[in-house]
Amino acid sequence: MEMIFRRIEYWIEGDAVRQKKLDAQSWNAEKFIKKSSKHFLFILISFAIANTFLAYLIGSDVLYKIITEPVGQHISGFISICIFTAIFYIVFAYVREVVCTVICPYGRLQGVLLDNQSLIVAYDEKRGEPRGKISKDFKDSLKGDCVDCGLCVQVCPTGIDIRKGTQLECVNCTACIDACDEVMLKLSKPKRLIGFYNNDYIKDGKPFKVGLKGYGYAIVLFIAVVLFSSLIYKRQNVETTVLRASGTLFQTRTDGTVSNLYNAELINKTNKAIYFKFRSENKADSVLFIQSQKVLPKEGTIHLTFFLIRKSDNINSYKSEVKFEVIADGEIISTASTSFFANPK
Repeated sequence: MEMIFRRIEYWIEGDAVRQKKLDAQSWNAEKFIKKSSKHFLFILISFAIANTFLAYLIGSDVLYKIITEPVGQHISGFISICIFTAIFYIVFAYVREVVCTVICPYGRLQGVLLDNQSLIVAYDEKRGEPRGKISKDFKDSLKGDCVDCGLCVQVCPTGIDIRKGTQLECVNCTACIDACDEVMLKLSKPKRLIGFYNNDYIKDGKPFKVGLKGYGYAIVLFIAVVLFSSLIYKRQNVETTVLRASGTLFQTRTDGTVSNLYNAELINKTNKAIYFKFRSENKADSVLFIQSQKVLPKEGTIHLTFFLIRKSDNINSYKSEVKFEVIADGEIISTASTSFFANPK
């Protein structure tokens, strides 16, 4: 909103004062060109955001097909792009800060986590009050540093007055801090009349210090980072799942061997195709494929159907464990295990 849409709006229509004048004037060539240009760019950017959002949900490959192939083959995808484009356009062109003040739950959640030691965008009441305009008739020594210029309210995207205390609508954009600092510099007064403070500092002048809650949050964050890092480290490039075919029993073959029918699913989590071999960990077993593939496509999934054949001399129990390996470039990149059923000899 602030880094893209607002800057485009300021570039085309000018600052807030010029925008109000433009909105108030009657429709003419200048107003039509500026308004149409702004909304045209807003729609283009909303379309790009909608496509990026859908790429996360359905995958970039599917999105590419929706864009490049005839619309008739991807009606639902085309409608989804149009709907999300309209949603983002309405949000950034019209709804705007209402999303922060009404729709987004962040402010409500953040309010629960705050305490008197939490750093927030706040107004230093002791230094600023009593506020008042600069005048020759009023002694400056009796007034606080706040000159009641109202710039902190004007620049606030949600329209709140930070001088009234912490409010749920505050999105911590710090626009009020920058505006107030500029005024303080012009008046040769210290900056940060509005700044990052905690309630204890504003009320009692106590400096900020990290409390037990802060250390607790840091520990929780550290544990989460360690767990996430370990999951990434242990993550296999290929995930393999092998299950016995439902509704089937073991089969005794004419040569005395016993076979079980299995279905396998291989998922490639990398962005490159993998040439692989699928085999049993036990070299004495053999695999007979009914449905087989040799290439695992990038970011894709394949299914294999096969018989595992075991010699009856190697069967010692009715139910035993069998492990399978996926080999690529001479290395085991994935494993899976399941059960093998047969009557022992």
